[in-house]
Amino acid sequence: MKYLFFDIEGACPKLGTIATFGYVITDENFRVSEREDILMNPNSKYDWYVLKNLLSYTKAQLAAEPKFDFHYKNLKRLLEDKDTLVCGFSISNDLKYLNSECRRYSLPPIIFRYIDIQTLTDKIFESRNQIGIERAYALLGIEDKILLHRSDEDALAAMKVAEKICSLKGLSLSELAERYACTGKNSAPDKNADKKSERSRSRAKHIGKTKPKA
Repeated sequence: MKYLFFDIEGACPKLGTIATFGYVITDENFRVSEREDILMNPNSKYDWYVLKNLLSYTKAQLAAEPKFDFHYKNLKRLLEDKDTLVCGFSISNDLKYLNSECRRYSLPPIIFRYIDIQTLTDKIFESRNQIGIERAYALLGIEDKILLHRSDEDALAAMKVAEKICSLKGLSLSELAERYACTGKNSAPDKNADKKSERSRSRAKHIGKTKPKA
């Protein structure tokens, strides 16, 4: 079994466009065998705050890279590998970007099961509020520095949190996932979701309306 930790940095959260996809692959003892920060041309406008404060690369660097559809097959191979357990920290945000880009380029969704390391951390510390990656480092006594908002560095940080929790609990990541219910599945969207939503909006629009007088 391999573990794949990944993180996505977006160009524009509102549009769901991806700038970078970083990942780290390890064995079950958290020995790193592969690491990469994949740069993409988001082919969209940039959120001004993201551009100014969050991205680790310039617009010129990203513009020179291939778009998401070029990287799709490689990402699908990595994430859908049957011998790989996919992990992320606050992974729901990353899934929104991934699914958004698949829809934009009319590509099939990438389907895989995953562990959310943030959810695991929250449950370990019985926290009612979500624990961020820096707070997780502090709580677990991890002294390494984090280079935030560079995808491969964020993926590595998630891996270190998972490794530390496994060490403290004396359990494998798979065993922890079963005990603390922190797994999920990225799957094909409900084809009828839009129709259901439209019907609900239509019903809501008519609630409370009276019949017109004859």
